[in-house]
Amino acid sequence: MWDRLSSGQVVLANRKSALSVLHQSLMDATACYPCAFGALTLTDDLPKFRRHYPQILSSFEALRLASPDRADIARRLITQFQAQVAWRVDSSEVTLSEAMMLTAPPLRLLSHSFPGESGWVPDLAYQGRQWEASNLAELSELLLARNVITHAAMDSLKWLCNNGFDQQGRLNLGGRKIAVLGAGAEMAPTRLWLEAGAHVLWLDTRPPPKEWFDLPALAGRLSWSSTPVDLLTQPQAVLATLIDFADGAPIDLGLYAYAPGQAREVRLTASMNAVVEAMPSALLGSVTLLVSPTTPTALNERDLAAMQGRLGSRAGWETWCDRLGLLGANGGAVREAGLGVIRSVVSIQGGSYQLAQYLGKVLQAQQWAEQGQTAAEHPTPLRVSANTAAITRTRSLDHPVFAAAFGGAAAMGVETLTPSQSRALNGLLTVHDWLHPRLPTPGLVRLHGGIHTLPYPLESALRVAAAIGFARRPRLLAGLLPHKS
Repeated sequence: MWDRLSSGQVVLANRKSALSVLHQSLMDATACYPCAFGALTLTDDLPKFRRHYPQILSSFEALRLASPDRADIARRLITQFQAQVAWRVDSSEVTLSEAMMLTAPPLRLLSHSFPGESGWVPDLAYQGRQWEASNLAELSELLLARNVITHAAMDSLKWLCNNGFDQQGRLNLGGRKIAVLGAGAEMAPTRLWLEAGAHVLWLDTRPPPKEWFDLPALAGRLSWSSTPVDLLTQPQAVLATLIDFADGAPIDLGLYAYAPGQAREVRLTASMNAVVEAMPSALLGSVTLLVSPTTPTALNERDLAAMQGRLGSRAGWETWCDRLGLLGANGGAVREAGLGVIRSVVSIQGGSYQLAQYLGKVLQAQQWAEQGQTAAEHPTPLRVSANTAAITRTRSLDHPVFAAAFGGAAAMGVETLTPSQSRALNGLLTVHDWLHPRLPTPGLVRLHGGIHTLPYPLESALRVAAAIGFARRPRLLAGLLPHKS
């Protein structure tokens, strides 16, 4: 039976689309918890849902958070989601959870020990300055003042400044084992953790960059598979490799794998989550993932106050656009029972993206942090680092509309970051979550770049930002035209 199943792959059950899985999950929750969702009008018409889900998702999350059954609702949504992810061989399917019970041998690994001195020295370029450990606290205050991070993120960076560095301003992770799924992703701080002296397990479809082996700054040890690692076809082997790598001691497990198209966003997220669910809990020192600022996220009073403040200090052209209806209606947040949820979902990212982010990351991270692994017989809360990352100019956002929006974002009070800036800041925030005595709370530490205090729906603001960007760089319009073959 194993030989037959080993040729399978992770898919959505019964060839469903990601949007239909998201739709059905929300429909099921509203039917099971009518008291929580009585104020929500959710159509059973999928094409209509497709047109309106950016608005529906934020309203749904606001109602869930306002409900005393919010944890039970999240657990049901996660369970429903897991049931819709399958392991397919030819025309046969079993749930991915069932398939993870089958055993596979661990992958054959290669290893290299770097000769560099252990210790990551942060060196981050921002606003024309270089920032290191000595002025990290000042940087955190600047980022807060520029509305790029939350107060919790500032506090995390300051704590790390006082507790994480040695006298030479180095961050040392020597003796720590870190396994990174999607180690080659642009957002993964893999190289930085090697500089810090950790033993890093690289799991990706491509090998580590050859030039790394000549870098004097790298320390620690790197292990990687002798063959490409595909989470969509080898989740059982990945699980076995992680258990073998842990060798009986807890490891830090980073979930960074990402690829767009063919519902790969959600299938990769589901595969990584299934690996976490199947890992022996004693081997999970921490689980790390990054959450998009463009998925429904709870706001606190400071966020809502900052949102209101931005309305009061906006430029005249912005007021004019708002009065003309160009910036959408009903403000930047959905409010229920004193709570707020950002209206930051944009349809251009697609249903697979939101299914992965909202059910696969936001709700799953809360479940792990509050109650532990979903199917564990005796679950205990996990240490989960699930911080929001800023919009980053990665290859996955290589689209003329995004390129134009990046150009006009500053006019809307939104900052976008380079991959190196995001890797450094999110890497530091992650290390804080690993080292701090208290377990982190998902959703508090956010490097949102101004999106989470934007007083308009992001879908509408994106159009205005893109218009500004196209006006500044008209040649981007050529990217919207069909190419002749």
